Parts: sequence; structure tokens; C-alpha cells
Amino acid sequence: MAFLNRLLLIGLTLLSPGLLAQGNVTGKSTESADAATIRALRVQSNQAIQNRDLAAFGQTMLPDIEVTRGSGSHVSGRDSVLASVAVQFSDSAFLGYVRTTDRIELSTTGPLAAEHGHWIGRFQRTDGIQTITGSYLSMWHKTGAGWKIRSELFVSLACTGSAACNK
Repeated sequence: MAFLNRLLLIGLTLLSPGLLAQGNVTGKSTESADAATIRALRVQSNQAIQNRDLAAFGQTMLPDIEVTRGSGSHVSGRDSVLASVAVQFSDSAFLGYVRTTDRIELSTTGPLAAEHGHWIGRFQRTDGIQTITGSYLSMWHKTGAGWKIRSELFVSLACTGSAACNK
């Protein structure tokens, strides 16, 4: 039994201190609470879009948010963003957007985080469902009220399913 205990101790000693500090011997790092919160806020925002709930959609944004849409047009301020989204929410052809987080990087120099991901937008057209896909980057700022989006950049990379893609 003493031999097995020594063998176990040697094995633990050989493990990387980083793995032991993570409380995880699989080699995969555990996500921080801040990153998990940002992921959860993105899910809530997606749900707000699905429910066409403008108030809930705006809860994740700072008042001075800056958004560059997939087409390259720019919208400044939460009120302007919400006004433009309200038009889409009232359009029956709008089937929704889903933004999927790929990774989150937390700043070591300030209360900021970068969320990298991909997105999909869907619209009912007379000739089918137009599907637009792309990448996005969101800057999150940690405030007294929690994590809020400071800016977002969406880039449209592909469009399928409708002749509207060519317009």
C-alpha cells in the first residue's frame, strides 16, 4: 500500500501545476465566471430576438453602443439600435437572428471582454428562405449593473436560399 501511495504522489507531482490549479486533470481549462456570464447574456439576447421582445433585447447594451451591421451600415446608440430592430421585429418576413459564441477573451488591463462568434439571419422571401451567415466581434464592458455590450461588428460572409441574396 505504501508503494501505491508513493506512486500516486509521484504522479501528482509530475502533473502540471496549471492543471492542478484548474481543478481539472483533463487538460481543458474551465471557463471563468465572467465568460460564463457573457455566454448566458448572449443566450438571453438570442431568446429576446426569438420572442421579438425589444425591451429584453436592449438590456444587454450600453446606452452609447456602436453597431456595424453585416452589410457595413453603422448604428450609434441603444435607442437607434432598438428603433432599427423594432422595424425588423414588426416585419413578418423576419425569421430571426442567432449569434453563437465561439470564444471569449477577458482583458487583463480593464473591465473588458471580446466575444468572437458566428451568426445566422433568416428571412422568408417569395422564392424561399434567405439565410445570411457571418462572423461577429462584440466588446463587452463590465459595469456596476453587470456586463453590457459596448460595440459590435457583424460581417456578412454568405447568403443562400433566395434571389434576394444577389441584391
